[in-house]
Amino acid sequence: SQDLAPQTPLAQNMSDDERFDPSSDASCSVIATTQQGIHQFPRGAKPGTFLHSLLEWAAEQGFATMLAQPEQAQQLIHSHCAAYGYEDYQDILWPWLRDFIQHPFVVAGQSLQFNQLSHYQAEMEFWFATHSADTQLLDQHVRQFILPAAERPYLQQERLNGMFKGFIDLVLEHQGRYYVVDYKSNWLGDEDADYSSEAMDTCVLTHRYDLQYALYILALHRLLKLRIADYDYDTHMGGALYMFLRGTQSATQGLHATRPARELIENMDALFKSNRLEAQ
Repeated sequence: SQDLAPQTPLAQNMSDDERFDPSSDASCSVIATTQQGIHQFPRGAKPGTFLHSLLEWAAEQGFATMLAQPEQAQQLIHSHCAAYGYEDYQDILWPWLRDFIQHPFVVAGQSLQFNQLSHYQAEMEFWFATHSADTQLLDQHVRQFILPAAERPYLQQERLNGMFKGFIDLVLEHQGRYYVVDYKSNWLGDEDADYSSEAMDTCVLTHRYDLQYALYILALHRLLKLRIADYDYDTHMGGALYMFLRGTQSATQGLHATRPARELIENMDALFKSNRLEAQ
């Protein structure tokens, strides 16, 4: 069999978000005075991985627990900054993390705050088998149902055989529905207003995050079918929440939220021709 995905959450995060940016990394120890809050933080793969690590740690501790122990959280940030070389930014990271975790994101008309969640799992690993899955057909399905008619790079033609593996930053239950959450550290501009719906849509399509979250939703769909006796996609699936970490204070909340049509997920399920799913 062939391994078709990164082996660890770290490897996936490094490949998911922004690539190395020499111009920004070279000055990563200098705080730009024209930028505010998290906009001051460097951009690129390494800073993105750093932000992911803080949120993963917060989930493992418990979001509410972390907020109740601010001194411990600040000590953790201090040690992380020292290890990564981001000492100049530690004073902005705790306010950012604290505000992000208690931010009232509006999802399906309801307020969603991480510190009020009861059921969630960080870095959920999933597997499923593929048997001669045609990448161009997969691409056609995704293009038809997600931001149809919008331009995006095409997938190269190949047949997928083997085990498909991935890691989802966070899976959560909110108001009876289940969501896949992915943190995106991509830099779209120096100001909150730069994180518009249009800018996030363009980023999603350029990086083919549309394909990524369709696969994540398929993995969650298969898992829920095994776990919930009366599971129904339209009733239980919330969809994908792609959170642009630098845009939380914008009018859009840096939130790209979507629930693809049931038909897309069922088409993909049939394309992969496998009922095998292992999730931890």
